[in-house]
Amino acid sequence: MPEKKPDVRAFILVVEDEALVRMMLVDVLDDAGFKVMEAAHADEALHILAAVPDVQVVVTDVEMPRGSINGFELARRVRHDRQDIGVVIASGRVAPAPGDLPEGTHFVGKPIRPERLLELIRALLPKG
Repeated sequence: MPEKKPDVRAFILVVEDEALVRMMLVDVLDDAGFKVMEAAHADEALHILAAVPDVQVVVTDVEMPRGSINGFELARRVRHDRQDIGVVIASGRVAPAPGDLPEGTHFVGKPIRPERLLELIRALLPKG
């Protein structure tokens, strides 16, 4: 029986309250060869991050009506707890104010061009 090769695809968590936008992001990332999990709001994302240590990048919306925190606060918590995880924050309505983006995060306006999203994620992944 052949030895199973380890799965070396990067693990991305998509946090987006709009189901159609979330599905589009997941499809883009899946087509690019990433492993993808999804969450509908930041609280759900924090539960996933606590349970799944392999996540390497979080892609999050800013405004999510459900949940107790927005995407900026999620990014701060992720970067505080897990400096090894990069974060891409996206919004079509809210721009980051000074101090909103912790180190290890990138901001992108919506609608997100797939090429730009992939470029930002690859920049956050460890080299090699």
